Amino acid sequence: MIMGLIHQLGPWTWVVLGLVLLALEIVVPGNVFVWFGVAAILTGLLALFTAFGWQVELTVFVVLALVLVVVGRRVFSRAAQPGERPFLNDRAHRLVGSTYVLSAPIVDGNGHVRIDDTTWRVQGPDLPSGTRVKVVGADGALLKVDAAG
Repeated sequence: MIMGLIHQLGPWTWVVLGLVLLALEIVVPGNVFVWFGVAAILTGLLALFTAFGWQVELTVFVVLALVLVVVGRRVFSRAAQPGERPFLNDRAHRLVGSTYVLSAPIVDGNGHVRIDDTTWRVQGPDLPSGTRVKVVGADGALLKVDAAG
């Protein structure tokens, strides 16, 4: 039954398969099925204008899919270039390099500093309250500080 439908549709089978793969990309996002869908549609369009056998069509589809996946991954790679504000959603790392005043002393390596409306836990050398400290690093919500010179 399925083979009869494929035989009856002929080259349009590739176009239908491509559209199904593109619809699958919408349901299961991941930027993978889109390239297979585009390869299938291009293979179908090529098959409409040529009289290749199914073996050649399958080879064209595989080659197109591989090329499109590799090129698509490189062109649309999210990690290719950092934005102009790489720590936009990472408040702790945005504070690195800034200087603040300790709101609580650092005792046994742990203390607190008030920045805007937030009290941050800090880690660094033992220092009294009111000392100016410079943020030198961040580990999650913990700021690593040294005495500001």
